[in-house]
Amino acid sequence: MAYEVIKRVSGRAYRYRVESFRDPETRRVRGRWTYLGRVDPVDAGLPARPAKPSSRDRLLDAVARLLATGDPESLSAGTIAREAGVAYGTFYRYFADRANAVREALLRDGVPMADVQVAFAAPVGTRDDERRRIATWLRDTANASRVRRGVVRAWHVYSNADDAVVKARRAAVDSAVERVAAHLEALRAAGVATTPPGRFAAYALVALAVSLGRDAAMDDDMAADQVEGIVALAIDLCGLA
Repeated sequence: MAYEVIKRVSGRAYRYRVESFRDPETRRVRGRWTYLGRVDPVDAGLPARPAKPSSRDRLLDAVARLLATGDPESLSAGTIAREAGVAYGTFYRYFADRANAVREALLRDGVPMADVQVAFAAPVGTRDDERRRIATWLRDTANASRVRRGVVRAWHVYSNADDAVVKARRAAVDSAVERVAAHLEALRAAGVATTPPGRFAAYALVALAVSLGRDAAMDDDMAADQVEGIVALAIDLCGLA
C-alpha cells in the first residue's frame, strides 16, 4: 500500500510517498519514505503558524511589563533582557541603553488614549448616539490606561523630559484635536450639538481624555463614578447635555 504525506519542518512543508511493505526477515510491516519535493504550506492545506515576535518586540514587551511594577529609572538592561528571555548582549543589538528602550516602548505603544480615528469614524448620529460615542471613547481610554498603567505612567514621566516623546505626544494630540474638531463641527452643522465654532471644545475634550487616562493609571482605586463624572462633563462640553 502506498500513500502520500506532508511533513512540516521549521515552517516549510515537504511531500513524501510512503510505501508499506513486510520485512521478509522480521515479518513486520515497515514504511519506505521517498522524498517528492517541497510544497507551499497553504497549498498543502496546512494551517498558518503565527509569526513569532522578534527579539526587539520581546524586549519592548518586557519593558512594558516591567514599567507596571516599578519606576522607569529602576530598570536595567539585564532586568529587561531576563524578562524578555533573551541574552544580555541581545539588548544592546537594539538599544543603546535603558532610557532608549523605554523611549522606544512608549513610541511603539502610542499616547495613552483610545483610538480617536476609530471612535469618531462613524457619521453623525442622533443626540443619544453622540452621547454614547463620547462616553464609550472616554471609558475605553480609562480601561486601556488601567491595563497599560506602567506605560501610561512612564508617558507622563518622560513626556516633558525626552524630546522624541514630547514630539510624539504633541503630534498625537494635534491629530486627535483635528479629528475631534471636524466631528464637532459636523454635529453643529447638523443641529445635533450646540458647540460654538472654533477648536476650544476639541482641545478641551482631548485634554480631558489624556487626563482621565493618566488618573486611571495613577489611581488604583479610581471609582467608576469619577469616570462617569468626567463623561458627563465631556458631554456638556460638546453641547450634547
